[in-house]
Amino acid sequence: MRPPEKKRNNTDHAAEFKAFHNHCKISPRKVRLVMNAIRNLPVSQALDQLKFMRQRGAVLVDKVLKSAIANADRAIEDENIRDHDGTVLEPQPQVDVDDLYVHDAQADEGPRLKRWRPRARGAAFPYRKYYSHLTIRLRPRRAKAEE
Repeated sequence: MRPPEKKRNNTDHAAEFKAFHNHCKISPRKVRLVMNAIRNLPVSQALDQLKFMRQRGAVLVDKVLKSAIANADRAIEDENIRDHDGTVLEPQPQVDVDDLYVHDAQADEGPRLKRWRPRARGAAFPYRKYYSHLTIRLRPRRAKAEE
């Protein structure tokens, strides 16, 4: 169950922390099921969800989410917080890793490798190996005063 849409931080100059995993050897269709499950969740709750998912994509998404959290921790520590355009924002002491939520989680198509499988009587059938590009963006929740 997703939280109400009004809690999303859609302001233009909100702090944003991201992590990527390109050329991930799994079909984007399979990973999107996992990504949809964690979208709009607080990071602690998203990590708990991923821990108990049985899909293979959950392990990959878990690694990307932990990387995004580490990126956020480092950026907050170095006071190098950026918005979605990459513009450096003023130091924000109120931003904390515990207040972050999964603002956006995407699984885009990567390259497709085309292979051939030998069949009966010398025939060959094509099949494809799918790759994905995983992206997770974290943002802090809006403060009560902003709502």
